[in-house]
Amino acid sequence: MNSRIVQIVIIFLLAFFTGVNFVVFPALGTAFTDSSLFGLSSSQFGNLFIPQVICIIISCLGAPFLVNKFGPKIILVAGLLLMITSTGILWMLQFFMNDKSLLFPVLMILVAFTGSGFGLSITTLNPLAASLFENNKSSAILILQFLVGLGTSTSPMMMNLIGNVKNWMYVPVSIFVLVSIIFVLFLFLKLEKGTFFELPKHFKIPSKLWIFFIAIVLYGFIEGTFGSFGAIILKNQGLDNNKASLGLSLFWGGIALNRLLFGIFSKNNDLSYLFLFSPLIVAGLLLLLLIYPNVSIIILMMFLIGFFMGSIFPGSIGWGTVEFPTLSVLVSGFLMAANQIGTGIITNVLGSFSKETTVIFQFLIVCMILICVLLFYLKRNSKIKEAF
Repeated sequence: MNSRIVQIVIIFLLAFFTGVNFVVFPALGTAFTDSSLFGLSSSQFGNLFIPQVICIIISCLGAPFLVNKFGPKIILVAGLLLMITSTGILWMLQFFMNDKSLLFPVLMILVAFTGSGFGLSITTLNPLAASLFENNKSSAILILQFLVGLGTSTSPMMMNLIGNVKNWMYVPVSIFVLVSIIFVLFLFLKLEKGTFFELPKHFKIPSKLWIFFIAIVLYGFIEGTFGSFGAIILKNQGLDNNKASLGLSLFWGGIALNRLLFGIFSKNNDLSYLFLFSPLIVAGLLLLLLIYPNVSIIILMMFLIGFFMGSIFPGSIGWGTVEFPTLSVLVSGFLMAANQIGTGIITNVLGSFSKETTVIFQFLIVCMILICVLLFYLKRNSKIKEAF
């Protein structure tokens, strides 16, 4: 199986299922905190994600060097096996529910497996998708990230579909089976290591890449704020539970739609200025939310904030890949880690400030303006037109 079409289909399906597998633990939150099932406290459930973030950061930073040494296929196999193992053991925990003292430490290990597997897989998949579309690297990464995002919204939907929380085990077993099938298909693919995945013998991280890194850490602050505390912030703005959940869904929907449209239309249209000004548009929308917190427009605003944020992260990976073609895997790993660092920091800090909506919005507005400034600085003598 080595036709280009088959390669593309399997690589993009892997991206989708990597997203599905990645959020299996957050999706099962109600089961983990149910006293008749896992019986974790809220703080234990929150602490579950500390090893995940740490392992993603380490694996994203380590993956470029591992891919350089062993090639993309072996590293992807390792990443997928870690995720499949984690989900399989999670399903088996239903048979050991009587001994609750062991559940939390076992879950911590499984979350670490999932985080490591996700970091290795997604860091390798970004440049792999780019290598299959030599003339549209940035579009390929945007569409790949759209599919990862679509995957991450699928696991919570599966939890809704099964209805009763006591049937939680159907979620990990379904994911285990689906990811195992695509994994077996992937094993039959012939992937060349190719020069695309090789790092130069001697290199130092370019100063421009550090600026990308800072911009994506700031972006991680915003994504982490809405991803972890979005519903709480919206309730503070006067929305009921259902509307807050809808607002959060529309935020992620906006991000996904933007990535898809950007990936499709940036092939034949110059979208570079839309990309550069999008952080400023988000800052304006946040300011509007701050000074005019009208309940009826908040939900629409959440969609628009997500929409204009959508391309910033994968677009930066795509732009960086075009800018530093000899460091494509390093760009992917470096910026994936930056996003996780931003998300991890804000998730831990915001717990103490989640009621201070005004302060949070002011901070996010400043972050967005800084991102815009950094992107315009990077634009000088750059290949941005090739990327978008």
